Amino acid sequence: MIPVVDIDIKELEIEAVKKVVESRFLIEGKHARSFEEKFSKFTRSKFTTTIVNGTAALHLALVALDIGPKDEVITTPYTFIASSNTILHAGAIPIFVDVDSETYNIDPEKIEEKMTKKTKAIMPVHIFGNPCDMKTLADIAEDRDLVIIEDCAQAHGALIDGTHVGNFGDIGCYSFYGTKNLIGGEGGAITTNNEELFEKIKSIKNHGRSSAGGYAHYLIGYNYRMTDMTAAIMNVQMDRAEEILSKRHYNGGMYRKLLGNLEDIKVQKILPGHTHSDYIMAPLLVKEGISQEQIIEHLKSKNIGSRAFYTMLCYQQPCYKELSKWHLSRVIEYPDYSEVKCSNAESIAKLHFELPMVTSLSDENINYIIETLHDFFEK
Repeated sequence: MIPVVDIDIKELEIEAVKKVVESRFLIEGKHARSFEEKFSKFTRSKFTTTIVNGTAALHLALVALDIGPKDEVITTPYTFIASSNTILHAGAIPIFVDVDSETYNIDPEKIEEKMTKKTKAIMPVHIFGNPCDMKTLADIAEDRDLVIIEDCAQAHGALIDGTHVGNFGDIGCYSFYGTKNLIGGEGGAITTNNEELFEKIKSIKNHGRSSAGGYAHYLIGYNYRMTDMTAAIMNVQMDRAEEILSKRHYNGGMYRKLLGNLEDIKVQKILPGHTHSDYIMAPLLVKEGISQEQIIEHLKSKNIGSRAFYTMLCYQQPCYKELSKWHLSRVIEYPDYSEVKCSNAESIAKLHFELPMVTSLSDENINYIIETLHDFFEK
């Protein structure tokens, strides 16, 4: 089976973790500091701090930017539920805006109609590693005095005119979950170019302590620290980032070139000047009469891994339809999410399918996948 997930871990990562364990210093320490320096250089952000995971990074970003009870945050429904859940965790209210049918990203033209006096932030998600239209979003935020938290969980290596995503808003949030381009098993990071905000984030992630440590707590905070074992893996991943990402970019380029001849599917549109991270290749079915399940099962029958993502949008999730069970519903009035309708997102959820993008993919693999798709649609 050609896999859709194939972890790119080598002996270097194993040795790095072994050294941390042998040192007996497992908590956040020198390896985390080293990784932060490398990640800042990689993203060209002034400041980076490690976080326990990407979900915690988003939650911490909201808290650090004073987004709280009854504030509204504009976001996309077509993403992993962590994005909108962290808005709920902060006591704020997720407001879902439909996506562009071609980029799969939040549609800036549809944001204005969803804004109210309670709107305080926009949380765009660079879905599958495809950069959002951040310049337009930044203009909207500036005009309406809003903050932007970029969900870059899937976007390691994604660029807009040569600038890494995460630098267009107030805060960039990353995940290093075990399926991502750069992986730590778990782990996350926050980047920002605002030093005052950076110091606040570092304090909140460590129970509100100052940089001096100790048992004085100046802010209400959390334990969102990364272990040095995870940081050690990430250090090696950063050393190998060019190797890992260049292979993914090569795979993505091959797919986009070869899939362009298939009229029955279309690939995710990349805006001019944007560089996809090539985390996920998920074309849409165009040919009528073929279901998502049919194409996925056919690929699997030919030993090609495939699956679908987010077939149930955030607002369609059972927990969102039953928010009266959420403890904050005692003090916050949430929208009736059963009445939300985002037609483009709902269509993408039903029509997309994943193709393998892993670094172990060979040219022979890609050509076989393309031939298999041609054979399927020509039946």
